[in-house]
Amino acid sequence: MALDHSNANGVPVGDGQHISPTEFLLMAGFLAYRAPRATVDARAAARRVLDAVLGVAAAHGFAHSDALESMMASAEKSRRVWKLAAQATAAVGDTVAYLQVIRDAGVMLEVDP
Repeated sequence: MALDHSNANGVPVGDGQHISPTEFLLMAGFLAYRAPRATVDARAAARRVLDAVLGVAAAHGFAHSDALESMMASAEKSRRVWKLAAQATAAVGDTVAYLQVIRDAGVMLEVDP
């Protein structure tokens, strides 16, 4: 699959809207840990996103995956959570690289066929 280099506006989340990779990672954490009414499929996709993004971030030198995941699991809302999520997504690379990690995890995005 060829990368869509024109989609550097962020991660598509529906209805033409985009959010930053950091926001998407935190949203995945919320869905995986704190959204019991979300569908099983949505929660499973969120878990795949967390595993893939944090795994790639760790492979690229991000050393706080466990701490970030623990904070997301406990619904911590702090500057540190945002800072660690931003560091994790930066370790993955630019938005295009981040989108590819999500796709490689088997999660389809609005712009995918």
